[in-house]
Amino acid sequence: MSQICNHESCIKSSLLGLRQGIYYGGKIRFFHALVMTFLFRPGSIKSKFITVIQLTYQHAKNLGIFVFLYKSIVCILNNIRKKQTKLHNLISGAICGYLVFGRNKSAVNQQIVLYVMSRVIIGLASNIQRRKLLPQSWDAFPLQAAIVWGLVMLLFEDDKGCLQNSLTSSMTFLYKDSDRSYSNWAELIPFEMPDFLSFLWK
Repeated sequence: MSQICNHESCIKSSLLGLRQGIYYGGKIRFFHALVMTFLFRPGSIKSKFITVIQLTYQHAKNLGIFVFLYKSIVCILNNIRKKQTKLHNLISGAICGYLVFGRNKSAVNQQIVLYVMSRVIIGLASNIQRRKLLPQSWDAFPLQAAIVWGLVMLLFEDDKGCLQNSLTSSMTFLYKDSDRSYSNWAELIPFEMPDFLSFLWK
């Protein structure tokens, strides 16, 4: 938890947080965007590199700004109230989450929010168990897995338009495209067969 500190150390801490957010956001997004863009997006090599840079920039910028604002607000609240409390972390996280991620529903922001949300759900189950509100011998994860997968399959079949496009596309490939009949055994191989080997299944 952030410590009560003077204005100078608040500024230094927030600026270092800005740097850390930019560095970390850029580092994790660059390689993810590079692989996903070159594997799945159409277009020229130049346009793909531009996309990678844009996605990396957005992730790095948003994470850097979030950390900077979050640390600044927590520090300000701690100093105003002359004490530190977890309530300050909650308030700051909510304000910054809304300002940085909530007001721009881009693909990058959706992925970040969904990633964090999944970790929060798992973390809440563990927290409830540690507080002994659930039996210690009971593992919450299997129930979470059952609920999540049951609900996503129901939504996919009932109203796939409410799911994120990338998820719908993946699920269509897995569950609907596999309903079609296949014309030869080569279609059962889990990778594209080169054309020069076509004589094997003709």
